[in-house]
Amino acid sequence: MGQGPVNYNQETIDPTNPNGPRIEAIIPYYIYSRAYKYDSVKYENLRAVKEVLENPKRIFWGIRAYSEGGWCYVGKPTELYIKENEKTDFPPNMVFAVYLTEKYEVFDWISEYMDEEDNLSPKNWRERYRSLVWLSTS
Repeated sequence: MGQGPVNYNQETIDPTNPNGPRIEAIIPYYIYSRAYKYDSVKYENLRAVKEVLENPKRIFWGIRAYSEGGWCYVGKPTELYIKENEKTDFPPNMVFAVYLTEKYEVFDWISEYMDEEDNLSPKNWRERYRSLVWLSTS
């Protein structure tokens, strides 16, 4: 018998223990298969999700727009798909945000304008998240 749907696991920094062992973030099958079926650009930008989870620049806790919990990993990937089969260098005035549940399951990802005071954080991050829990020193 064949194997059923498979989630994709990606190692990333544990925001509760940044200097400790890395954890696995999960991209559920239903999330990436929906993107594949209905939004090819979003699907192609899973490459940026992988890159940000591998090397985040900021990690926020408490995504106010969705709930009081959850994580937002932010980074600057090298490329961004802007149309089907068309990619560009990642825009210098933007960051890429990857949204995860409290159990580290990815549920959304998007490029956003950077904050005026911190070019590695999304615009208006102080109003959008409960706290900045980790920032890259490199």
